[in-house]
Amino acid sequence: MSRSVFFALMFLFAPSLAAAGDSRWAGRLLVGSEIISAKGVSMTDREPGALARLERRGDAHYFGGHVMTENGSDDREAEFEIIGGVIRPVGGYVLDVSAYYKFSTGMRAGHDRDMFEYRADLTRSFGRAATRVRIDYSPDNGGKTDESYWVEGQGGWRVAPTTTLLASVGRRTVNSGRNFTAWNVGVNHRLTPNLAADVRWYDTSAHQLGHRHQGRMAFLLVVSF
Repeated sequence: MSRSVFFALMFLFAPSLAAAGDSRWAGRLLVGSEIISAKGVSMTDREPGALARLERRGDAHYFGGHVMTENGSDDREAEFEIIGGVIRPVGGYVLDVSAYYKFSTGMRAGHDRDMFEYRADLTRSFGRAATRVRIDYSPDNGGKTDESYWVEGQGGWRVAPTTTLLASVGRRTVNSGRNFTAWNVGVNHRLTPNLAADVRWYDTSAHQLGHRHQGRMAFLLVVSF
């Protein structure tokens, strides 16, 4: 999908969502010991970071953006995103399909500052249990990586009304050959209706790629509104 097509879809979609009577604003603020990407890699060089996300959400679609701190090996400083997606029931599952435009500041010369990513999540709940399968695709990543895929499975088990055990494993495939498997396991505990604490152990199969890919514990506080 070209940039012109992507932005045409985003700007055609946003006004209709903003005007929808059943839509509402929703947001999240994350602060933690580090910010971990959806692919299990440290985005802040294992330093503390923050992420803020704001969306206009309806029952079947959403549009918004987010910003997060970065500390990349290619001098990136912050990442900004524009996000749009649709949600549909599929049998007993929920399908969430979204598109992302990402732009990083501070990138050194010769590295792509922006990228597009497309995501499909298929989720389902079974009483206390919940599952998710995620597929991410980017035709041209930021930095020096081009086409890439991410396929992940996640499971959760609610052990108490405010406490859920979580585990996930995913496979990252890139055209440069720097492929790896990443996983995490931990617990999410809701302290108040709008505040949660998340503690997880993250690791990958690619320790040779540097400490961003090596095992570590990460702590997050998540404020939802």
